[in-house]
Amino acid sequence: MMHRKKHAGGDKASFDNTTKNNSADDGGSAKRKNRPVRTTMASTALTITNLVQNMCLPGVPVALKLVLLSFVAFALLMVLTAKARRAHFHYKHNKNNNNEGGLIRGGPGMPVPLVEQLAQKLHLQNNINSNKNTNYQANEDSDSAASASLSSMEATKRMLAQPSKFVDAEKKLKQQLLHLLEKQTNEQKSTEKVDPNNSVLGVKISNRYLGEDLLPYPESKQAEEEWEHKMNQRKEELRKQDEIEWKALMERYNEVMVDYVEENEHADHNAGLHEVEQDVIDSKPLKPQQHKQQQPVSEVKHAKSDENTTWPAPSKMAGDDATILLKPAFGTHRPLSNAILVFAEGYDLSIYLSFVESLANTGYSGDVVFSISNESKLKPGVKEYLLSKSDSQSDKGVNIIAYEVEWTCFKKSGESARGSGEGINHCKMNSVFGDSAGNPVDDPREPRPVATARYDLYWIWSLQYSKESWLMLLDVRDVWFQLDPFEQVNARGKVTGELHLFGENADAVRIGTSAYNKGWLVTAYGRKTVSSYFDEPVICSGSTMGNQDAIETYLRAMVAQFDSTKCKSKGCDQGFHNYLYYSGQLGKVDDETTSVGSISKLVVHEQGKGAINNLGALRTKPLKEWGMYDAEKELVLNWDGSTSPVAHQYDRDKEVNIMVKAKKKEFEQQWRLGKPNSA
Repeated sequence: MMHRKKHAGGDKASFDNTTKNNSADDGGSAKRKNRPVRTTMASTALTITNLVQNMCLPGVPVALKLVLLSFVAFALLMVLTAKARRAHFHYKHNKNNNNEGGLIRGGPGMPVPLVEQLAQKLHLQNNINSNKNTNYQANEDSDSAASASLSSMEATKRMLAQPSKFVDAEKKLKQQLLHLLEKQTNEQKSTEKVDPNNSVLGVKISNRYLGEDLLPYPESKQAEEEWEHKMNQRKEELRKQDEIEWKALMERYNEVMVDYVEENEHADHNAGLHEVEQDVIDSKPLKPQQHKQQQPVSEVKHAKSDENTTWPAPSKMAGDDATILLKPAFGTHRPLSNAILVFAEGYDLSIYLSFVESLANTGYSGDVVFSISNESKLKPGVKEYLLSKSDSQSDKGVNIIAYEVEWTCFKKSGESARGSGEGINHCKMNSVFGDSAGNPVDDPREPRPVATARYDLYWIWSLQYSKESWLMLLDVRDVWFQLDPFEQVNARGKVTGELHLFGENADAVRIGTSAYNKGWLVTAYGRKTVSSYFDEPVICSGSTMGNQDAIETYLRAMVAQFDSTKCKSKGCDQGFHNYLYYSGQLGKVDDETTSVGSISKLVVHEQGKGAINNLGALRTKPLKEWGMYDAEKELVLNWDGSTSPVAHQYDRDKEVNIMVKAKKKEFEQQWRLGKPNSA
């Protein structure tokens, strides 16, 4: 007790010394000093006073100093956030260096619903298509795109005008629940006794807006059961309504999305040629076609005609007196020989080696006509190899003719592009047609995928051969030759006017079960026109064969389909191909009195029953299990066990693909050693 009293009492001198020490300190160390307990608050106050007095601007009131400090802090904040605020301003007003005036096109991701965005693109594309005199120069495309764009203000108005079903429903639900909360609050505050059956405290609620005529809660505990019954009925009604709206939305989406889905298809990725990748909807094991009763091969015979007036020549659009300027980069056609016509731009040496060497090994004697990249873009060794196989002086063996086509390509937005963009970009051919004096004229057709434009080239090449010559149109990347592709037809002697088409496996896929094939047809011709074809087998446009006169007519028809539909989706040529057959424009079954151009006989081969075996739709299990591959002999087979002359889409099968890759390496090694394989 004595100690506590002495310590608490102290003397005045001791207090004064303590105060002086605290005043001379910076405030932080004062807290660690020993000082009388009752003087703590007083000493702290003195310390703060001294700190304030020692700040800058001595003599200025503390309040004014705090105001000045606030201004300094605000100025510093503005400097530090200047960049971020500028970026926000540009985003809000949708401006950038490349897009003055606030066009949506330049904005960093304006929020537009997907279906509306796709519909806008399709609408813009249709507007462009409807203008037959549109000039596709890059600068004019930019002007067209700019005029079609919306300003930021217009876009905001449009967005606010859009119906917001779910947002509005959430707002109304919130208002209804707030009303319930108000009732419950009033009931709790009420001093009157409330019948539990009439109480709203603890009633069930719905977390979904049910409509104006049905609240998301019962009026009382007593009404809960009846309310719950009505709520379940309403939810079922709303579910059905949502399902109907969803189906309608998906139908609209599918119609517009066709331009985009084919970007994911299994394609000739370098040159942009589509490879039909069928959608197998039914995953059940498929029965081999040789075990089911097959329909006989469709044959259409017509009286022969030397005149071809059904479809105009593709050059006619360039003028009545238009000439063909396109010449081979190297090689010479042999007019009396058979020929295989191939669009093969952008590939490396191994692709050409496997195609040509496997063909040469069959004993084939005839031409192979390639469209290849410009020499500056050719992969190493390609030109040297192809030149070694170009021999028009001999009537035996493989003779290669190569064309180099100059393309001017555009993105779908209209901007200039370098190359075909794996078939997605739209391109025009340069210096292919000329006037009567031989001066080059612009490509008379609108830019389109190279997979569509190749039919113009095929038509030009077909003119180099005689009527009796057999021509075959093939893809390049996934083709493997096992027999001379024309061996069977050559054995029949000279004929003219025959056109042969080759189908996909009919058990595996139909047009209606393939999103791609159905989409291409619907995009080009409209659902109403082509819906009757949905149950029919797919006919592959990557493999067609016929006499020169029939093929020339067919190629006129293919080019004319683009001219009439303006379908620019990558893969629309497959839609054209199937439409021409199923609409009867290449011939009608059992009609033996009328020819179609120079087509006097139309033959459609089922998968695995002709010279070309389309294997893509059988990828659900190995070809060996289908009985279509003999691993010991390394041969792809037809359904009857015979060797398929041409195996198309072989790379869908793992074992066959491995076999072909090994052969490619052998061919390449032989070529590198200066000993190319030859028959």
